[in-house]
Amino acid sequence: MFQSIVFAYDGSVECRDALEEGIALASRFDARCHLLAVIPPPHPMALAAGPLPDELIEDERSYVSTILEDGLARLRQAGVEATGILRTDESPVEAIAAIARETGADLVVIGHHRRSALDRWWRGSVGHSLLDHLPCSLFVSMPRSA
Repeated sequence: MFQSIVFAYDGSVECRDALEEGIALASRFDARCHLLAVIPPPHPMALAAGPLPDELIEDERSYVSTILEDGLARLRQAGVEATGILRTDESPVEAIAAIARETGADLVVIGHHRRSALDRWWRGSVGHSLLDHLPCSLFVSMPRSA
């Protein structure tokens, strides 16, 4: 059923829970897996004072690369082979949808981040936005504390 799975991963508790649930699916269907981490473009307000220092950009890349490696290690420990993908300067929705298309994914796995209605209205919802952009099914893992 699911031959290719993309995991959107930011290292959060919610995404770690989603990864564990996705590992069960990937193992069951012997799926090809792709672990995606995204560094979105800086917020326009952050750029108002001028360009960001190169050290800050490199620190962010290093931090997200470490998160990606941690996720890949979790997959390998579970016996699931996966490729790691780091995308920069794209919104998470654009990057996830693009990788899903590029890899021919049957399923995208994301973690649900509980937020207030105001916060969700202000910042938007990746999961909700993905519904209109994905060429495949979307699995939204609910936090275990729910």
